[in-house]
Amino acid sequence: MSQEGPLYRLVRRGASRTSRSLAFLLPLLVSAAALAGPSAPYAPPRDVSMEGHRVTWLFWYTTGLGIVAFTLVCASLAFIVARYRARAGHRAVYDKGTDRRSLVVTGSLALLVFLSIDLVLVHRSRADIEEYLFKWPTSADTVRIEVMPQQWAWNFRYAGADGVFNTADDVVTLNEMWIPKGRPIFLNLKAKDVIHSFYVPNFRIKQDANPGHVTRMWFQAKETGSMEIACSQLCGWAHYKMKADLTVMENDAFERWYAEAQGDAKRRFDAADTEAQWGWEWVAK
Repeated sequence: MSQEGPLYRLVRRGASRTSRSLAFLLPLLVSAAALAGPSAPYAPPRDVSMEGHRVTWLFWYTTGLGIVAFTLVCASLAFIVARYRARAGHRAVYDKGTDRRSLVVTGSLALLVFLSIDLVLVHRSRADIEEYLFKWPTSADTVRIEVMPQQWAWNFRYAGADGVFNTADDVVTLNEMWIPKGRPIFLNLKAKDVIHSFYVPNFRIKQDANPGHVTRMWFQAKETGSMEIACSQLCGWAHYKMKADLTVMENDAFERWYAEAQGDAKRRFDAADTEAQWGWEWVAK
């Protein structure tokens, strides 16, 4: 009894070249439909950051060229199978691809991919780092926040009216970050226990938080609304619980919330609760 599957028998019977070509191109069509544009179901989430377009450009550039390269590979493979396959009156020849011509073609294609994709990404990424990422905000309207993730929560601390962290007027929140639209948000991050990673897809930002070492990042919001903060480092068995809410408010609403929160913080402050005084001296550079 034959052990051949139905698909194998179909091919053996001589399915048309068009059908085989479509089989090679099917993954491409699925990829193109899924990534047809920013509103596609598998596209990145809405960008609400003033500088998020930098990451979005890199994403779509890489995706677009990847689809082009994938198309060329599938089309070439379909052509080779249709043109050089073994059939009546034609014998397929096995080629190891080690001759000079094959090496030149392969090397040229590899160089083309390197220059058009890898080198462009490196160049754009370096420019983004120099122009934006490491230019720490120094303006008077900057909102400074210390972030201490732990298993399994996010702790946030705002300096009070005195501008100094770890004092009685600090505003401390759990799993909730409140920020104003349009103003620079400067973060200091330091983990309490293991490595966590502060990740907000809507802002195109991600930064590890390490125990014993302060890392920094900054961003600006261009829209109001609520977004999700996630941890992108596997930080233990309850990693799935590392979720917090980030709310972007108009500046007037943020100032009202901040003033009210400072009053509540002063009333709740307990100097004997040393565990609650987890803040550190601000690291600006």
